Amino acid sequence: MNRIAAAIIGGYLFASCGGALLSALNGPGSDAMLGGALLGLALYAPAIIWAFATRSATRAWAGLLGASFSLAVLTAVAGAAGAAA
Repeated sequence: MNRIAAAIIGGYLFASCGGALLSALNGPGSDAMLGGALLGLALYAPAIIWAFATRSATRAWAGLLGASFSLAVLTAVAGAAGAAA
């Protein structure tokens, strides 16, 4: 059950952070948001597969949360750089 939660919740968090990063890198506009949403869909399935491929649910949680945190930090940096420009 814990691995399923990691796949669904952690995978969604990872996919949404990846989509937000692409949107921040492309700048303002609806095309950037659409591209970010499409990337999020493309990242969700491999994240779920990876969560079930790991040895334990703890590794699945740690990997997905760590990657999501990294993407969130990069998104914040890209957003701050875009706002300063």
